[in-house]
Amino acid sequence: MRRLLLLLSWLFALGFSEPQRPVPRRDAEYPPPKTLAFLRPIGERCVKETGVTSSAIVRFSDADIFEDDRALKCYMECMFRLTNVTDDRGELHMLKLLEHVPPEYEEVALRMGVRCTRPKGKDLCERAFWYHKCWKLADPVHYYLV
Repeated sequence: MRRLLLLLSWLFALGFSEPQRPVPRRDAEYPPPKTLAFLRPIGERCVKETGVTSSAIVRFSDADIFEDDRALKCYMECMFRLTNVTDDRGELHMLKLLEHVPPEYEEVALRMGVRCTRPKGKDLCERAFWYHKCWKLADPVHYYLV
């Protein structure tokens, strides 16, 4: 037991503690200002429609994934619906999504979405959340939610 404690102390001293969470990129160029300007009015409309709190949006975008907020999930679905990037089954159309992505970030968006092609969920809100969760797990540095 004593050896185990010594080993653990040594590992922590060398920096083998819990892995650091990636820091989301937030600067003057990212998220892209033109995309933010386009999405903000849509987001405001979806906030009114769903009742999601701004703190839930920021928490999911910049901190952690949490799955217990139905309003947040439906906010994500509303954003998809109003930007016309999903069909009536909640299937994402990547080419429609890329219309809203500046050319210099298309590769980032494609890398983020390459594994996120088969959504799961019992309804449109759950399916929208599945995409966002998948994208955030795939690239937490570049993922953002407006």
